[in-house]
Amino acid sequence: MQYFLLCAIFGATFIAMAVSGEVDNDRLKAPVWSVQFEYEQLNMTMTHSQKVSFIITGIEPSWNRDFELHVWHDNEAVAYVDRVETVFSSGDGETGMVKGNFTIKAVLLGYTQVYVELQRTGYEAERSQQSMKVIVTRSMTLLDMIFNISVGCFVMVIYVNFGAVLDLEALKRIVLCPVGPVIGLFCQFMVMPILSFLIGYYLFREMIELRLGLFFLGVSPAGGSSNIFAVLLNGNLNLSITMTAISNLAAFGMMPLWIFTLGALIFRDGNFAIPYKSIASISCTLVVPIAVGIMLQQYAPEVTKRISKLLKPISLLLILSITFFGCILNSYMFKLLSLEVLIGSCILPWLGYIIGWLIATGLRQPPKDAITIAIETGIQNIGIAIFMLNFTLPQPQADMTTAVPIANSLATPLPLLLIYFIKLCFCRKGEKAVEEESPNKETELVAIMEKGQEQETKKFPQ
Repeated sequence: MQYFLLCAIFGATFIAMAVSGEVDNDRLKAPVWSVQFEYEQLNMTMTHSQKVSFIITGIEPSWNRDFELHVWHDNEAVAYVDRVETVFSSGDGETGMVKGNFTIKAVLLGYTQVYVELQRTGYEAERSQQSMKVIVTRSMTLLDMIFNISVGCFVMVIYVNFGAVLDLEALKRIVLCPVGPVIGLFCQFMVMPILSFLIGYYLFREMIELRLGLFFLGVSPAGGSSNIFAVLLNGNLNLSITMTAISNLAAFGMMPLWIFTLGALIFRDGNFAIPYKSIASISCTLVVPIAVGIMLQQYAPEVTKRISKLLKPISLLLILSITFFGCILNSYMFKLLSLEVLIGSCILPWLGYIIGWLIATGLRQPPKDAITIAIETGIQNIGIAIFMLNFTLPQPQADMTTAVPIANSLATPLPLLLIYFIKLCFCRKGEKAVEEESPNKETELVAIMEKGQEQETKKFPQ
């Protein structure tokens, strides 16, 4: 009896699965008709629109034009469809045909799929198997070119100033006893790559592009703005310039090492190359203006004195102007900044500052050197990271991934600028306190002297 009962249960289960499978097959049954778009893949730039024609064939005569046609898209934030126009034309007697066109408008970086749906009265809508892929990228404008050129010129002037105030004797001592640069290299190419990998793994586990963006940022060498902050925060400028130069040279070997080890875990089948030319050009642009500044220091000392007075204000102006105008020109990027991107972009440099300072302080480095090592550790070369992403990934993924380095460029200077302004305020208050105390001390001293004279006159009257 039990045997027959088990057979009946298994039989009922099998029939139920078969029936549900038939229902699912009917539900997933592909439509008879098909659509052909003018483009298989449409490449557009932001804020532009494009008219696209399409032809639908294989419509059953029984439909008798009693249906509605809709053109849909997957991601309205990237692009949306507007003004659909259709013209019904009869076919060969057995099937019908529809010709039409629609306008698609690009909004933001990314990609979306456009497809067609036909819906008869009383029936579920049928979605086309064919679709058109739309890729939206950005175009380089005249303002972008002007901004890039002006920033380049500004940076050249800053590095000429660096060379003009560079202490050559202190630089020799650093080279002969490179304790600071060795600590900086360890923090830059051991701590930061591992840190960026772990942060990306836990924050962007399912978003490979963002993990890659953060990792490429972590394996990049030190950024040039570290020298500027070393000046603003009274760090060791000689050590900062030496560490930046060594970091950019070491990147030739360390970047491939990390990309082919931890990077292989992020994407195994990606074809990418290390931008050796970019690293070399950055090293040259760093060395040439510094050499010009050293020549001015040797042959035009009067000019050097005038330049050195403008170093801090020009450095601060450069950082603020790059941040402000960069945000305006790349305002579209703010739409791509998710909470995870912002958190990851803040954690990486801020932890870099803390870890770099702790390691340098634990190894008994002077306070100025510890500050410099912390700055060099936390500030990455964003230009190299963006270049690598653009070289590695197709568009628009490359531009979308650069949201991580751009968010990092906004988050990196925040704690340093905060420390600078706090220091500036406290220094001014301290100077005022000293000025207020000094006249009080002078009056007290005068009163004591007058009292002494009175006592002397009483003892020894004339």
